Amino acid sequence: MHEMSIAMNIVDIACKEAEKEGAPSISIIELDVGKLAGVMIDSLKFCYDSVCKGTLAENSKLLINEIVGRGQCIKCGSEFDIDSFMAICPTCESYEVEITQGRELKLKAVTVNE
Repeated sequence: MHEMSIAMNIVDIACKEAEKEGAPSISIIELDVGKLAGVMIDSLKFCYDSVCKGTLAENSKLLINEIVGRGQCIKCGSEFDIDSFMAICPTCESYEVEITQGRELKLKAVTVNE
């Protein structure tokens, strides 16, 4: 389950940043997670609660912004939503599709208590 290592890394990064600022605790950690990132969000949320115990992030809230998958056809330039790496252009039916959005996994914000 790679969601556990993702949760561990997120909490570690957030706690280090909060410590730099001298914050006593973290209230919210906000992430951007693309639908094509290969992350099971329910598993990530479950792991997050376990990983936070005993850290500055204990009792914090995890907010996840799901980013939809988007692609652009290399052949005709059409842009469209996708839900898989094997997308087909709805305009010209080409399989030459470049993924332009949806693979993100980014720590967006950390809110600390003062």
